[in-house]
Amino acid sequence: MESLHNVSAKQVMNTEPETVEITQSLGSVKDHMEDRKIRAVAVEHDGKFKGIISYRELIRHAQYNPGSSKLEKVIHNPPEFEASDSLVDVAKLRIESGRKMIVNLEGDKLKGLISDEEFLEVSSRIKEFENYSTRNLASTEIISVFEDDRLDKARNLMLDKNISRLPVLDSEGELSGIIRSTDMLKMIVTPDSPRDSGSTPKNVDGSTTKGSGEKESLSDVTVNEVMNKRPVTVDGYGPAKDAVSKMQKNGETDVIINENGYPEAILTVKDFVDYIREQGQHNMVLVNLVGLNVEEEKAAVHDKIATQLRGSLGRKVDNPEEISMHFKKSDKDGNKHRYEVITKFYSEFGITSTTVEDWDLLTVVDQALDEIDAQIRKENDKRKP
Repeated sequence: MESLHNVSAKQVMNTEPETVEITQSLGSVKDHMEDRKIRAVAVEHDGKFKGIISYRELIRHAQYNPGSSKLEKVIHNPPEFEASDSLVDVAKLRIESGRKMIVNLEGDKLKGLISDEEFLEVSSRIKEFENYSTRNLASTEIISVFEDDRLDKARNLMLDKNISRLPVLDSEGELSGIIRSTDMLKMIVTPDSPRDSGSTPKNVDGSTTKGSGEKESLSDVTVNEVMNKRPVTVDGYGPAKDAVSKMQKNGETDVIINENGYPEAILTVKDFVDYIREQGQHNMVLVNLVGLNVEEEKAAVHDKIATQLRGSLGRKVDNPEEISMHFKKSDKDGNKHRYEVITKFYSEFGITSTTVEDWDLLTVVDQALDEIDAQIRKENDKRKP
């Protein structure tokens, strides 16, 4: 067992990930994700990385663009990490981006990726979870559905609440199953992805076409027909490492904590990632703004700085100390102001400074922070062996 603080992204990332081709249909990608019970997959073309497609994007495009969406219209550009980043760094990136998959690129080549599966694997071998209780990790705010609820209710809850699974209760309120986003994919089949002859094919809008031409919508399908009736469960709270082991053994990324047959809490990989993220040192950075008198302007600039320090710039420095911005505002076009900002950033790299001008306040702040980030990156590259 090793401390999470000694683990790098290079030690965690999957360097031989499964990918799909951008020329594939939505139906074949859906089948790939369903068969492997994954919620996101990398997309390539002729060995070049093109993006990521997630289950949520797949569901939405299949619902609103039946049969017409091309894969290249559905993919998104994922957040990028560097192999030298710490485990805490990639956990922060995973949570703050809201994406289930982050990537390491070299030009247009995919060198590796980190998804829930990789975070689960590393959680099984770091000492911080060895004697840590699931009581301190699991969420007790459970959003659930009943067996007789319609499938469109479950789907809308997942999309609205930005969650990937819902415990299912019977008429007595006891746990009877779980429905996951990957189960939803089974209800989405494009015309070029037929089902076995013994089953009724589903249309991409979630309906089934009967022999008479009548359609059955998702509002006519119950959760009980689609749910997984064997959820991964543990009785009561216990060691986090035992919960990780049970998830891995069952090939799932969640476990429901039961108390006398009733779901007490739910523990997911995201809870482990949240914990890892919180273990980073929360450096206090002094922000000094000169020349701004409007509180709304100050607040907006503070937000820009905080975003940059949580993102690209913050990941490049270990000891940020202070960032100062001296604003000069002049009237050069009637009532329109032109802004000049002199920015200085103090860190282990010394003082990094830049001067930028623009007509828009937030634009000039963005440009200044981007220039500081670029200078720090160059200094970082010089120090690499």
